Amino acid sequence: MDTAKSHLSVKKSIAFMTLGLLAFIAYLYFFVGFGEILEIIRQVNPFEYFLYYSLTIAAIVLSTLFYSMVWHELLKALSVRIGLRKSFLYSWIGNFVDLVVPLEAVSGEVTRAYLVYNDLKEDFGETVASLVCHRIISIFTTLSMLIVSSLYLILQYPIEPKVLYLLTIVSMGTAATIGVLIYLSAKEAASEKLVNVLIRLAGIVTRDHVKLANLRTRVKDTLSTFHQAFKTFKNPKYLAKPVAYSYISWLFHLAIYFLVFYALGFREIVGYFSQIVIVFSISLAVQTIPVAFPVGLVEIVMTSLYVLFGINPAISGVATTLIRVITFWFQILVGYVIVEWIGMRHLLERRGSKLENGSSKEGIR
Repeated sequence: MDTAKSHLSVKKSIAFMTLGLLAFIAYLYFFVGFGEILEIIRQVNPFEYFLYYSLTIAAIVLSTLFYSMVWHELLKALSVRIGLRKSFLYSWIGNFVDLVVPLEAVSGEVTRAYLVYNDLKEDFGETVASLVCHRIISIFTTLSMLIVSSLYLILQYPIEPKVLYLLTIVSMGTAATIGVLIYLSAKEAASEKLVNVLIRLAGIVTRDHVKLANLRTRVKDTLSTFHQAFKTFKNPKYLAKPVAYSYISWLFHLAIYFLVFYALGFREIVGYFSQIVIVFSISLAVQTIPVAFPVGLVEIVMTSLYVLFGINPAISGVATTLIRVITFWFQILVGYVIVEWIGMRHLLERRGSKLENGSSKEGIR
C-alpha cells in the first residue's frame, strides 16, 4: 500500500480538483444562474429527497460490487485466487486512484495489479491479463449501450447535427480503444515492440543499462505469461458471467442518475431514458481521457448535454452536482478509508511478524 500511495501526488490532485471545481462553479454562475438553482432547491420535497438520494449510495456500492465480480470471475478463470472481498476492496481502491490521479484507465489498473502481486508474490502476468480483459468488457458494455440508445434517439427524435457528430466521435473513439487493446493482447510481437519503445524512452532518462537490461528480461517473461493467459478468454464460457455482471454493474450506476432526478422531484426523467444513457456513456468517456481534469470537465459536459436534450438548466446543474457527489466524492471518501485501513492492517501485520521473529530468536538464545 505504501507503493500505491506513493503514486498519488496529493498536492497536484488537490490543485486539479480545485481548479476543476472552480471552473464548474463559474459555468453554473454564468450559464445557469445561482438564483434559478436556489429556486429548484426550495421546491424539493425533503422526504422524497432523502428517500431517493439515500438509494444512490446503495446503487454505487452494488455497482462496484458487480464490477469487482467481473474481475473476480476473470481471475478465477486464470486460477488466481484472491477472494471476492479483496476483489471488491481492490476494485474500489483502483477506482479511487483513477479519480484522484489525472490518468484514468491506467493508474487504477496499475494499482490493482500491484495489490494482487503484493498479496500473492506471483501470477503477475495473469493478473495483468485479467485487468486488460476487464477493461475491454467494461468499455464494450458502455459502447454497446451508447450505440443502442443513440440509434433509438436518432430514429425517434429529430437530432441536431452537432449531437450526431458528438455521438459518432465518442462511439468511434471508444471502439478504437477496444480494438487497440484486443490487438495488443492478441499480438505478442506488437505488444513487445510497444514495450521496447517505452523501455528505450526510459533509457534516455535513466541511462542505467544494467537496470534496463534486467527490466527488459522481466518484462519479456511477464509478456509471455500475459499472452498465454489472455488466450484463455477466447473460450466464451469464461466470459459469460463477467459480461452479465458488467451489464448489471452498468445498470446500477445508471440508476444513480434517475434516482437523483427523482430526488429533485423531476419525474419526467423517465421519458429521457435514452438521453440519460447517452449522457452517462459520454461522461464515462470524458472521464477516461488521459490527463483530463478529474473535476470540472465532466460536470460541464454533463450539464451541457442535459440542457441540449431539453432539460431545465437549473435542474440539470443541481442534478449533475448531486450525481457527482456520489459517483466522484463518495467513491473518493470510501476509497481513502479503505486505503488507510488496508495500510494500517499491513503495518500491524509487519509489526506482529517482527515481534514473532524477535520472540523466536530470544527463545533460541
